[in-house]
Amino acid sequence: MFVHPNQLVEKCLIVSDVYGPSNYPIIKKDTVITATHIKVLKSFLIDRVEVDPNLVNGQPFKPNQVIKVEEKPIKKRKVTMVNQSPFFEHYQSVVSEYEKLFLQWQSGSPLDINKVRQIIVPLLERVDQYQGLIFLLGKYTKKDKYLYQHSVAVSLLSTILAKRLGFERESIQIGIAAFIADSGMSKINQRILNLSRKLTHAELKEIKKHTTYSYRLIEKNAALTRSAKLAVLQHHERVDGKGYPLGLPKERINPYAMIIAIAAAFHAMTSNRLYQERVSFFEAIIEMKKLASKQFDERYLKVFTTCLEDALLDKKVYLSNEQSGTIVALRFTNIPEVIIQIDNTYEIISLLDQKDIKVKSII
Repeated sequence: MFVHPNQLVEKCLIVSDVYGPSNYPIIKKDTVITATHIKVLKSFLIDRVEVDPNLVNGQPFKPNQVIKVEEKPIKKRKVTMVNQSPFFEHYQSVVSEYEKLFLQWQSGSPLDINKVRQIIVPLLERVDQYQGLIFLLGKYTKKDKYLYQHSVAVSLLSTILAKRLGFERESIQIGIAAFIADSGMSKINQRILNLSRKLTHAELKEIKKHTTYSYRLIEKNAALTRSAKLAVLQHHERVDGKGYPLGLPKERINPYAMIIAIAAAFHAMTSNRLYQERVSFFEAIIEMKKLASKQFDERYLKVFTTCLEDALLDKKVYLSNEQSGTIVALRFTNIPEVIIQIDNTYEIISLLDQKDIKVKSII
């Protein structure tokens, strides 16, 4: 018989495969239902499953109300498989172009916004199709290329968040602002930029000047909106007023700047840097949530985590117990949770319950 997931109880027996957003089952035939399975089904908005009339202990299963539907196989949800390598190659080429621009700025050349647009805009126009890869770009960061890769990745992440927040028409301007937000680093002593240890107070003070230097490079450029220019200047401001360069309160920080701040923090934390090793996307979001209402706008961060959930759903992962699996549900609520379907066995586990198992890497 067919029932809604809300009618299920533990010990129900699934009698036909249940498919999620891909062409393999999220719950296989002959699975004995647990609380975690019910949670997964609800996460995927599954509206019906076929179960045995009896529980596995032999007792009759009597749901509150049986959903009467035509008994036919539940259709698989189609997904479009995309080849990610062309996008990644495009990303790498933009990183190389950014590096060339950066070296020019170091030599005193002005920032050519038309050249910037030619380099970054075609990549920004592809973000909708490659969000999963974009959120994982930190994994591919090289320490000696971090500054260049960071600027491109933050531009992409900012564009994704801007669109989800409703800044569709402004998303390209926001992406461009993010792309050049660290251009002022070209005016910082290169010795400081290449340090592989924690910065001293004096060195950190010097680094913090980069936002002002970046703003000076584009201050009089008519091709950028006022908000885009303010985003470049303010992207290290904090909503608690303890950011830099001006220590502005939340109400005076431009929304574009708050978008870039979230994107920059996420990519930085999930990247290998000269002075710090990367953390997983899961650990990064947990840490960022602790800083909500202090460093980040709480609503913007919530939308960002939703974007991440959507982008990583159905991704393959390696686990700390040497198994591999697929993320079938992901929730960054007050108690973050990742639910994974193990390859080969199709067992579904919740990392909230299996605290000794960690996501080692995304495949």
